[in-house]
This record gives sequence, structure tokens and C-alpha cells, in this order.
Amino acid sequence: MKPQSIGTIAVNKVVETIMPFDPVAGFPDCDPAAFTANMDWLAPHFFDPASFMMLFSMHSFVVRTAHHTILIDTCIGNHKDRPMIPFWNQRNGPFLDFMRDGGVAPESIDYVMCTHLHADHIGWNTRLENGRWVPTFPNARYIFSRADYEAAAQLKPGERGYQPYADSVLPVVESRQAQIVGNDFSLDDEVTILPTPGHTPGHYCVNLASQGQRGVMTGDLIHHPMQILHPEWLTSFCVDPQASRAQRIKFVDDHTDSGATIFAAHFGGPTAGKIVSGRTGRRFVLNDPDHHHG
Repeated sequence: MKPQSIGTIAVNKVVETIMPFDPVAGFPDCDPAAFTANMDWLAPHFFDPASFMMLFSMHSFVVRTAHHTILIDTCIGNHKDRPMIPFWNQRNGPFLDFMRDGGVAPESIDYVMCTHLHADHIGWNTRLENGRWVPTFPNARYIFSRADYEAAAQLKPGERGYQPYADSVLPVVESRQAQIVGNDFSLDDEVTILPTPGHTPGHYCVNLASQGQRGVMTGDLIHHPMQILHPEWLTSFCVDPQASRAQRIKFVDDHTDSGATIFAAHFGGPTAGKIVSGRTGRRFVLNDPDHHHG
């Protein structure tokens, strides 16, 4: 993704890794033929025709306003025990180097906004230092939604989701860098949250507004560009798939032909684009269609 501008706000993407995902495993009620029918725009960034696998990018967005440097979601992280998903387990990757290469030092982050508290959105919240988990971004306030935090805090050791909470959320709370927020939270006039519960109880999108332009970080409200054409498809990733579907349908309706730039958490390639209407349904149209780098 080339750097994007929303008015005076600059947005850059930092990619941790790309992972393949089986369409039917991700979207149990999808029609696999729909992917074939849309391969002209899905390949090469969003779908691999050879393996017939969706491509899920794991990345963060760095948002720079006149006042703040904000990191949206923090990917998978290093040295984390994630045995249920071997691709995520005990990683040792250069994500922080990628950030620094883009001119962003961990110390320069003012806010970390986690759209939700799943393992692949909070992993770099912390890093291992002398055998203990410490906040990766020492000067940042971490914005967690109250509903997600309260749900995670009730988990017991051994339950699904407990380990990511224990190693990537709790240490931030204990360091007093967490800010637990309700649905009405806004950072300032340019950065506000849009509650979109369903994927998780407190899932939120992040709205950007500057000089009459708009951008939205959609988190896991939308996992793949095919869900813009088919927002009714249920996913296997959501705590409440029906609620998530209702939120997604409403979001796609509200943002079709709106001019807002959509920044999705797992879209590969150029990533930034707009939802536009067309003869065969709505599509995700890239802001930067000829750019082939991450």
C-alpha cells in the first residue's frame, strides 16, 4: 500500500506476514464458484488461484495526525504461545524492524487502538524482555473497548482466548497504559470509534476525518474483499456471526459510493480502496490499482 492521505492525516501499512486461508473454512455458507467468477480483480492480491486459497494479510496501520501517532491493531507478535494456529505460534519475525524502516520507532507511538482483542490484533502490544511481557510501545495509551476487555478478563487458564489476554492485554493493564473505553469514545475531532459488535462483543472500527475526507479502519468487520460483494456471508471467526453479518451489511450499505477510503485489517496488496456500486454488485476498488508492493 502506498502511503494514503485523508486530508492532513497520513496512513501507512506495516505488514507482518501473509497467510493463506481456505474460503469454505472461513465462510461456511459461501459459494466457492463466486471466487472463480471474480478472479479478474481478486488475483493476485486477495486470492491465489493456484492453491484456491484466500490471502489474509496480517498488518498494522500507522496513522499520523497533526497531534498524534497512532497504531491501529498490532498483529500476531513474537514468542507468543499460539498452539491452536501453528502459523502464529512462537513467531520470531522482523515486524519492529519493518516499522523502523518506515520511520516509526516504538517510542514514537502515542496511542495503540485495538479494534478488538483477538490474538492477531494484539500480539505486538507486548514483547518478551528478560522473561516477562512488557508493553512494546512504552509511551502509548492502549485503547481497549470495555465490552471486549470485560469478556476477556473473565476467561480462565486453558480457555480459548485466555493466553492472548494473559500475554498481550493484562501486562498493558498492569503497566497502567490501558485506557478502557465505552462506545462514545473519541480521540479528537479527527479520530473517532464506530462500535460494530458481533465479531467480538466490543469490536469497533476507527473513523478518520480531515478536510472533508473520510477513512475507516474496519478491523474484522470485513475479513476479505468478497464480503463487500457478499456481506451476507457468515464467517467462522465471529463470536456472534448473525450480529456481525447485520453490522457488515449496514456498513457496506452506508459506505457504498460514499467516497470514504476503507482500510481493512486483512486485505492484501494495496489494501486501501473504496466501496462502489456496479452492474454486478458492489466491489472493492483500489485507490492505487497499479501498485504491487505491500
